[in-house]
Amino acid sequence: MSDDKKNMENQQEKSVDRRNFLKIGGAAISSMGLAAVGGTAAFAINNDKKEEKILSEKLVYRPDGWQGAKVRYLDYPGGSFDINNPKQVDISSGYLGTTKIAGKIKRVSEMAGGFHKYNAGFYGDPKKLVKATGKKHVSPIGDAIRFATFPYGSEKIIDGKPNPKKFPIPGPEEMSRHMKDLGFFLGAADVGIGVMPTFALFSHNGPSLGQLSKGIRFEKPVENSHPLAITLLFDQGFKAGTMGSNGYDGGTFGSRRAYLMGAVAAVTIAKYIRNLGYSARAHNVMNYQLTVPPVAIASGMGELCRVGDCVLHPYLGFRHKDVVVTTDMPLMPDRPIDFGVQDFCRVCKKCAEECPSGAITKDDDKVLYNGYYKWKLDYDKCTLFRRTNPEGYGCGRCLKVCPWASKEDSWYHRLGSYLGSLKSDSTNRVIREMDDICGYGTEFASEYKWWLGYMDGTDYRMY
Repeated sequence: MSDDKKNMENQQEKSVDRRNFLKIGGAAISSMGLAAVGGTAAFAINNDKKEEKILSEKLVYRPDGWQGAKVRYLDYPGGSFDINNPKQVDISSGYLGTTKIAGKIKRVSEMAGGFHKYNAGFYGDPKKLVKATGKKHVSPIGDAIRFATFPYGSEKIIDGKPNPKKFPIPGPEEMSRHMKDLGFFLGAADVGIGVMPTFALFSHNGPSLGQLSKGIRFEKPVENSHPLAITLLFDQGFKAGTMGSNGYDGGTFGSRRAYLMGAVAAVTIAKYIRNLGYSARAHNVMNYQLTVPPVAIASGMGELCRVGDCVLHPYLGFRHKDVVVTTDMPLMPDRPIDFGVQDFCRVCKKCAEECPSGAITKDDDKVLYNGYYKWKLDYDKCTLFRRTNPEGYGCGRCLKVCPWASKEDSWYHRLGSYLGSLKSDSTNRVIREMDDICGYGTEFASEYKWWLGYMDGTDYRMY
């Protein structure tokens, strides 16, 4: 890892110059037709004529389109969707987006997650594991952001009874547009609505990470019949989250910020839906009833990529943290998407080559795991490194180096996104080579590193 730091210092001046150059062409991209906009009328209740005119002329909720990537729309999970009878889908064959399903997918317990296993002592005494790594970095600001997120795990906040009197609302298509606009208003980088896959629900919930550290143990079955899910993606931050870090010296700041903002938005939207008279439950980092990736895929927010169960988005890559609101409100779901990730990841492998823990596979072929095909991440290696990392806090090196996730918005990178979505092995190899030649993943822009780093000689850590 020390070699990475030297490379980043050597590349810094060149990288900043390159990025400034690329900004020159930013305005030209609109005239090239890669930033499509459009307008559709939205039905408004109790608005005067002036307000209705504003709504009818308003741009679509994602005015910049997919920012270059060529996106193909696929079938709904299960093959169809009945807007008059929405329900969860149980898929045992076919595809969820571009992920091939070859058998029944078992619901897993929340306690099977790497961090839950770590705090429960599955890998050994956490304090001894940290002490064995030597250096002990602490993160007072990371801990403070995490602390601010705690209240959003309360059942009284994330769930509740709907208003017994329903308010009139527009039809499913207009209401879906409205909910997406609300998500953007609350800070989301993108919003999608999906049919809820049954297997995405946890089989059981358990103690929080803090409770596990105190020896508290329990499991309770998860029951959730909501047929639809609103998925909100929150950007971890290009400057501080990508440019201001080597990927493992401050790997938690951007994700913690995204989780905090996401928790606020999910709780707000769920409460709003209940106020309107419909059932809704917020799912955020402090209290999920589901595993997010299949829900995000069903919501048209991306494809499963080489990094285990991470969902890669057309212009965020996997530089995002997600929250979900499940509901029975009548909405029109999005379709899963295909923009060439399976072909690109098979060729690229940059994340696997750069992974400091060796957790990401370099294999060309996917493996069958719990009923679906994926590039399987070694969760144990990943978890242990992120929790005991001797050179920082957490880890996001894969995010830092991913050609899809490490780029600012520019005409040059929109062109790269378009070419990368064409499913051409030869083109994908050139993109990967150009990514290396340009020094992406090695940059370090010190002006974006605003946080303070601390070393502590004790045997505990703030995350």
